[in-house]
Amino acid sequence: MALLFVTILWGCTFVWMKQALDAAERALGRPAGLAVIAFYIAVRFSVAAGVLALWPRARAGLDRGAWRGGGILGGILFVGFVLQMRGLSGVTPSVSAFLTSLYVVFAALLTFWMHRHRPHAPFLVGALLATLGAGFIEGPPNLTFGSAEWLTIASAAIFAVHILATDRLTKVNPPLAVSLAMFVCMAAFAILALPVALRHPQAPAFKELLALFDHAAFVIPLSFTTLFATLVALTLMNLYQRELDPLRAAILYALEPIWTTLFAFVIGFGRPGFWLWVGGGALVAGNLIAEWGAARDEGSERP
Repeated sequence: MALLFVTILWGCTFVWMKQALDAAERALGRPAGLAVIAFYIAVRFSVAAGVLALWPRARAGLDRGAWRGGGILGGILFVGFVLQMRGLSGVTPSVSAFLTSLYVVFAALLTFWMHRHRPHAPFLVGALLATLGAGFIEGPPNLTFGSAEWLTIASAAIFAVHILATDRLTKVNPPLAVSLAMFVCMAAFAILALPVALRHPQAPAFKELLALFDHAAFVIPLSFTTLFATLVALTLMNLYQRELDPLRAAILYALEPIWTTLFAFVIGFGRPGFWLWVGGGALVAGNLIAEWGAARDEGSERP
């Protein structure tokens, strides 16, 4: 249930990020480049780290292992977010959510490569249905496979690595401390990348980035992403994903496009129709099959 709640928050995140990037483009008068993305990530994770640091349990577990785990997860996530946000400027939130959900396929391939054995049949069927369902949420995918789409697919591969790394690192380190260290490292990576991005000839000046705080259309979605999609969702992910097989968790995460489509409709980004039932039904079926397979495996292990 905790990870299902995470998928709802992440589904809203695609819309919030799109709103923030569009607002930045309007305020700056040009496309949001790497400087805006680095600034966005720096603010998002700095605030999340500051809030989580108020929790004594998060600070208490900050040992070398937690910093190492948080640094690894933060580095992976930073690359994934940069690629995803660069791609999001050229696709709709629903297309971004679908392409990002390809991490289910990448997670299955990585599981096979790492462990040299094929995932159980229910997980493979569940992964296939989840991926197809995500693709047909708004009808047959209308993809041009330009640079924006390929950047989003690359981010999906990075997020698959992050899911598998989260499974391993949160089992051997305190998950709250890993979350805090990850937030700090994410903010640090973004802050270090910002001066480099600002050197680009078309990059805005730093004072122009600071002026974005005067625009509610930028600040409000950034605040929602910081508090809900970062502080709450990523902390819940680190706390509870370790209880599940990582591929099973990835199939569950693939429910994100359903919530993206519904939330986008609520705020006027689109209108769900017949295909929402087709794609959503396939996603739910994929999760039920994966859950059935997990329950069967657990039953067979009992004496």
